[in-house]
Amino acid sequence: MLVFLGIFWASFLIGFSGALVPGPTLTVTVREAARRGPLAGPLIVLGHGIIEVLITVALILGVSSFTGDIRVRKTIAIVGGAFLVLMGVTMLRKFRRIDEEITLGDRAGSKENARPILLGITTTLSNPYWFGWWGSVGASLLVAASASGTKGIVAFITGHVCSDLAWYTVVSYLVAAGLSYNKGIWYKVTFAVCGAFLVVVGGLFVSYGLRLSA
Repeated sequence: MLVFLGIFWASFLIGFSGALVPGPTLTVTVREAARRGPLAGPLIVLGHGIIEVLITVALILGVSSFTGDIRVRKTIAIVGGAFLVLMGVTMLRKFRRIDEEITLGDRAGSKENARPILLGITTTLSNPYWFGWWGSVGASLLVAASASGTKGIVAFITGHVCSDLAWYTVVSYLVAAGLSYNKGIWYKVTFAVCGAFLVVVGGLFVSYGLRLSA
């Protein structure tokens, strides 16, 4: 039990090295929290966590050489970056109809909960730096945790996902609480900033991918 807790807390703390880095997942968390409230963070982390569990399984099965292939990284960077640019441009084009977005957000029900989960999945897969983290730091930690068997692996991934959950829950709560006083004005500002940020980040990802030599 002590070994399990030790790996869990080590993974939890180290997990912040990835969670705290600004990126597309953080951006959509801010946007969705402004639109849906504090539940947005946990829902996005659910989608993000699904992919993290899958990549953990993949690393255990020995496909790290595939994810580390420069051609794979190049494709992920270019395609993922283009996706983020498209998402950002779409947000900026909706800026004139922002009041409709706010109304839709206020009426969002359980049927729309799948949207943040899907955003958690797509923004994770479109981020080449996420693959870089798992191909280096994550893979090393997983190897160390696997020395304690299945329990060590479970402790590692549980601690890692919990660090994401803690950070994005705090972010979504603070955003929702801060915007609740004057949602119309600040939601418009947040929406525009997030859209522009996604365009910039997506462009950087595409540029990064084009610079990689196959």
